[in-house]
Amino acid sequence: MSDAVTVIPARSELAPLVLDSPHTGMLFPDDFRPALPMADCMRVNDWFVDELFGAGPDHGAQLILAEFRRAYIDPNRDTTDLDLEIVADGWPHPVKQTEKTSRGASLIWRMIDGDKVIYDRKLSHAEVTSRIEQYWRPYHAAVKTALDDAYAAFGKVFHINCHSMPEFGNAVWGDPNIRRADMVIGTRDGSTAGDAFTAVVVDQLRAAGYQVAINEGFKGVELVRRYSDPAAGRESLQIEVNRGIYMDEAAITRSDRFAQTQADITAMIAAVADYARTQVSAG
Repeated sequence: MSDAVTVIPARSELAPLVLDSPHTGMLFPDDFRPALPMADCMRVNDWFVDELFGAGPDHGAQLILAEFRRAYIDPNRDTTDLDLEIVADGWPHPVKQTEKTSRGASLIWRMIDGDKVIYDRKLSHAEVTSRIEQYWRPYHAAVKTALDDAYAAFGKVFHINCHSMPEFGNAVWGDPNIRRADMVIGTRDGSTAGDAFTAVVVDQLRAAGYQVAINEGFKGVELVRRYSDPAAGRESLQIEVNRGIYMDEAAITRSDRFAQTQADITAMIAAVADYARTQVSAG
């Protein structure tokens, strides 16, 4: 297995459930060389999400963690979503940019918060290719393998793509100074997960007292899009956890609500694992 990714296997009866956290990695490879201070480059990390969802394997889920930081390369983007402004001499491969590109937040981020430029140089073709081959592809290979293995064993698989979001919105993302929901569930408007799977997650979290929104601002990006096919029994959804409910964003420390949030997410994972097993046994 590549150093770019860690796969934690189930520690109890295997469930057709895979969790992945693509944005909690701590590694900045030596060739990153940003002009922006590292502290700014770290702002886009999904802090402590690996810990919030860390009990997944205790309930039969596989847990996949990226070990590299998303400002270096973002595994939740397609390789075609490349910002050509940071690439020297163009790019010889297909490009299909999304709205993330205009925000400086495509495959290889160009800006933080829409105005803090990361590089004072262009990246060579070799640099971009290396990031894709050494980091993006191993992460995706691990996610695909876990999902395919579970699907082969059970005939169905349920996938939770795990993230966190700043407590308040900003102009770059179209929600300036608005406090976001405690949790946002993304299914790309129902195209990546069915209503029943979504309801298990939403109902469990709401019962624990959280304000939960569905497909509001955070609908899910590449990882749920690429690996979902609900009609074939492959369902994926994204969870964004509001950092204001579990950490101090300025200090980058866990708050006194961290343990309770972690426990509530663990209970949700247990409920999803039970649901997933029931769906398999029901045929």
